[in-house]
Amino acid sequence: MYMRMTWVFILSMSSILDMTGCLPDKHFLSWLKPNPINILTLNAPPYFDSDLPQKMVTNLGDTAFLKCKVINLRNRMVSWLKTDPLQIISSGLYTFIKDPRYSSEYMEEENTWVLRITKVEYEDSGMFDCQVNTDPLMTYTVSLKVVKKDYRQFLNDAPQYAAEPSVKILGGYEHLVKAGSVLNLTCVVTTPTSYNQMTRWLHNDRIVTPKTGVSLLSENTPHTSVSCLIIHRVQHRDAGSYVCAAGDMGHDMVVVGIIEEATLVKSFLIYDMLIPFIVLLSISSLIIVLGIIRSVARNIEEADSCSRRKPEV
Repeated sequence: MYMRMTWVFILSMSSILDMTGCLPDKHFLSWLKPNPINILTLNAPPYFDSDLPQKMVTNLGDTAFLKCKVINLRNRMVSWLKTDPLQIISSGLYTFIKDPRYSSEYMEEENTWVLRITKVEYEDSGMFDCQVNTDPLMTYTVSLKVVKKDYRQFLNDAPQYAAEPSVKILGGYEHLVKAGSVLNLTCVVTTPTSYNQMTRWLHNDRIVTPKTGVSLLSENTPHTSVSCLIIHRVQHRDAGSYVCAAGDMGHDMVVVGIIEEATLVKSFLIYDMLIPFIVLLSISSLIIVLGIIRSVARNIEEADSCSRRKPEV
């Protein structure tokens, strides 16, 4: 049987030989030719197809389809995550999230991984990452914004987050701190895009740097940065203006005043003594009133006893 197949193959190949006995290159089967491109394709690492849309706008209550196409995936795993707040949705076709509206699907004909969200709500808006478990991780980000049907025509080019950039020092404009206590200034920077700039603190137009007694702490999320300036033992030289500068995002300023401990003690003493004085005055007034009532009652009682004795005489 193998001999017959071999002869059939030889005869089919000989039918396209030219007069010199050579096989023209244009008739040579592509899979028989050494092709370095094909070899590189087989060994190439996975990569994402960037032709799929990365910004999705879906009507409230409709079904959203977030797509991610990976070339040369082979035996690696595709996972879906929501970035803010961080939440693992699925790995492969297994869904971790408890919300039954979420499901992970694979379209074999299109070689595409799909995250399906039925009956979308406003809270479903956000950034979703399609990850491949390579080293380092490969990420393809798809954003989803849920809108009302009437507003869809106005949001074709709308940003995915409507919040305006803001820089805010918590606690109001003026901070009064007792000398020797701890001063804690917290600055919150909110931005619709990823924030990668450094937040700086300035005291009376001079940059604040960490040193003994002064600490700078920071915590960053994709759209929020929190910076804390802590002075562990406040002195008079720490009074003045403090500015939280966040680069292109803007800045915010507060004024710190230092209060003498003696002034605070005096004010507390006045306040603490006022209440007991009022209580004492009220009790004294009550005692005086009760004494007057008792004296009047005694006089009336004596008058009655005298009037009863006169007829007997």
